[in-house]
Amino acid sequence: MHGFSHFGKEAALKICSREWLLAALEGLVMPAPTVAFEIYDAVFQYLEKLGHSADTLCLHLNVKSRLDYRINGRIPLSLYEKALIAGEQITRDPAFGMRMGGSGFPAHIGVFYFLSMTAKDVNQVMDSVSKFLPLAFDFVRLEMEAADSSLRTVFRYQGPRPHRHVIEYITAYWYSVANQMTFDTKNVPRTLYLQNPQCCDDAVVSDIFQSTTLLFNQIEDRFDLHSDCLSYHSNLTDRDLFTLSESRAVNLLMQLRSEDRIARETCSHVTQMLTEGAPGINDVARRMNCSGRTLQRRLAERNLSYQMLLDYVRKDMAIELLCKTTLPITQIASRTGFADDSTFHRAFRRWTGLSPGSYRH
Repeated sequence: MHGFSHFGKEAALKICSREWLLAALEGLVMPAPTVAFEIYDAVFQYLEKLGHSADTLCLHLNVKSRLDYRINGRIPLSLYEKALIAGEQITRDPAFGMRMGGSGFPAHIGVFYFLSMTAKDVNQVMDSVSKFLPLAFDFVRLEMEAADSSLRTVFRYQGPRPHRHVIEYITAYWYSVANQMTFDTKNVPRTLYLQNPQCCDDAVVSDIFQSTTLLFNQIEDRFDLHSDCLSYHSNLTDRDLFTLSESRAVNLLMQLRSEDRIARETCSHVTQMLTEGAPGINDVARRMNCSGRTLQRRLAERNLSYQMLLDYVRKDMAIELLCKTTLPITQIASRTGFADDSTFHRAFRRWTGLSPGSYRH
């Protein structure tokens, strides 16, 4: 493994500073931004398709292999940015990130594919993508609001705006995958906005985005979807499969945030308080010496919500009690903070697709 040279001396000093470490321990700053390894590896795959070997990109990045710096399936955002910039240098294509996204690399990003395919409508798709985007890119969150006759979705970054190749890739990849799943321009009209100037010919933009309007030099990165298309759905809608996919996505997101102090401490307090009923966010916040609003904000910064953590803890505890004890289901419902059996049964079926009794046997 190489040293800090890839990430820059200033970044290394910042991460090693006493102030940054104390803030991280207090949960006041997020961990260094990362992307899923599949996203980074797609750069290698795309270049290989164009006839450039993996060794060529490794040489540009000064790494021994594409697996360098891979930790728990994640790659630093800074290395991913350098890979895209190197891609432009190797291919001499100023639209490298955009063109790669439009080519659909990688083929699909795991759980996102199933969530999008089985969701009941565009509204549910957007809610899921917003909630679980950190599984692919944990440096950006989507802020959605109704505006005029459209749903406006703005990119909000954890730190400075990443290199334009990253944003152009995300935008083009989303557009490409949406088209494959029938959420195309005809069924779901949209307008795209990018902060950076246009760095390629109009013909390239038209080839990738077809009839969709893409505007450059805008005040923010965002896309607008027409409100009247939000109820559109594919013919593959499947509520049970969507529920299972969502449960899987929550598990993956919790794994991603497992080292985060705020998420870990919230879950710990919820676990301790469940025997007295489901605690509210204000109850947990008091134990953490902050207000409910502050806790809500800190969780939102991590693309988490209190309800997501509460459900995760309850589901995890319920499964453990069902599998490792012979406790009656009534007692398990009580221990996981449910007032009655029927509410527990509905929640458990929503989490797993099965009734508690069927899951146990």
